[in-house]
Amino acid sequence: MADQKQLQGENQNEFTGEIVVASRIVDYLSSGLYKSPAACLKELINNSYDADATEVNVFVKPDADRIIIEDNGCGMDRADFEKHFKRISESYKRQESDETESGRPKIGKIGIGFIAANEICDVMEIRSTKKGSTELLEVSIRFDLMRKDIEERRRNQGEVAKGDYQGTVSKTDQESHFTQIFLTNIRGEAQVILAGVADNEFVSGKKALYGLSAESTAKILTEKDIKTWNEFDAYSKNILEIGLNVPVQYYKEWIPENLRPKVRDVVKEASSLNFRVHIDGSEIRKPIVYNHSTNNLISRFNFKGEHVSARGYFYAQDSAIKPQELQGVLIRIRNAAVGEYDSSFLNFTSSIGPLFQSWISGEIMADDRLEEAMNIDRRTLRISHPAYVELQKALHNHIANLIKQVRSEIYGTRNQERNVGKAKDVARKIIEVAEKEVASISPKAANNMKNAWSDTTRWKTNQKSILRKFTVDQLYRIVVEIAEEILEPEQLDKFLSRLTDRIKK
Repeated sequence: MADQKQLQGENQNEFTGEIVVASRIVDYLSSGLYKSPAACLKELINNSYDADATEVNVFVKPDADRIIIEDNGCGMDRADFEKHFKRISESYKRQESDETESGRPKIGKIGIGFIAANEICDVMEIRSTKKGSTELLEVSIRFDLMRKDIEERRRNQGEVAKGDYQGTVSKTDQESHFTQIFLTNIRGEAQVILAGVADNEFVSGKKALYGLSAESTAKILTEKDIKTWNEFDAYSKNILEIGLNVPVQYYKEWIPENLRPKVRDVVKEASSLNFRVHIDGSEIRKPIVYNHSTNNLISRFNFKGEHVSARGYFYAQDSAIKPQELQGVLIRIRNAAVGEYDSSFLNFTSSIGPLFQSWISGEIMADDRLEEAMNIDRRTLRISHPAYVELQKALHNHIANLIKQVRSEIYGTRNQERNVGKAKDVARKIIEVAEKEVASISPKAANNMKNAWSDTTRWKTNQKSILRKFTVDQLYRIVVEIAEEILEPEQLDKFLSRLTDRIKK
């Protein structure tokens, strides 16, 4: 570190400038492009992914007054900074290649990701050195201009200034390559949310993930009593949202063991990206963890169309998926999520299996053609785009068939198991009647009753008979038919009168 400081003091070059934004995206930025601090941070983490980083460390705690994002990616020099960030309207990330040096498909496209920081802070500092370069770049970006009237910020050709920057270039060793981002002057509400501290009597008792290992987090996520991520504190909910969106690995036991062979390729693909994210020392993984119902299935989705191709999986179980944030379908493009799970399955009709729709959760990995349908916020898709329309139709067909499968293989099995339990309970009660009420009158009749309903060799027939329901007229017909065979007319008259009185009570 001392040598690096000495190098930094030599041959420093200072530069300044403005970050301008094309007019076509000004409205999005002015109105707030990202709905939460987690959405802003995931953009910066995805930038690290595009820089071929294998490790990203984010530091938020203890009080989120300064947030640090550091990675071991390829880094950048002054030329890279000015090329990518001086004018926000298009991205040069894919100009030379749409893959990183290691072969990852790059997520960034329009160059807007890094400016997400303006929504949670007023100052952003970048410290980076490029692989193979001796330049150490240090830049401070002020987003104060974002808060000024738009007329004061207008520039040539309709562009709008979104911030100004001041930087220096100094010498460092050639072996280093990293990027460190410091977010300071954190804005009030964002700081409260990121720190997970709120002056609100209703947030006490929330579950917390801070400082937990991946294994401990996975264990908490499998708890059946967790209905929603809202049961976690704000800090933990942000961690879950980040993990859902960025290209990290799955937890080891994310899905029931009997189904893991069917999604082995999905897990392998995520692991092959070799991308790890730690927040305050805890490794973040995809928070897709099912509560390991024993009655479940996997349905694979594969579609090749004229406008889009996609593949994925759907997991179904015998009850509603919990937490509810995992209900529906999550679409990924280039390994990054497009928003959150869509519980409507891209507006699938609610008239077909509404109960079973909440039992299903899945991910679809779409090819690049769907990217053209993606809105600038990376959370939504244009529903009129041909790629969306084609994928929607394919998904709806798949869900309709899957609901039939769930009804047959899961619901049918569950009903059968429930009926077995009911039948056994009724048989037990019949035997009790035989022993306690019939045996004292006729031991022989009591034994016949017990033998008839406890015969395991005829259990399937007994189960069907024992659960049969009779209307009053059907009951009369059975009773009269038997009574006529064994009772005299006078006895039959008395018996039916007493039976009628008893039924009407």
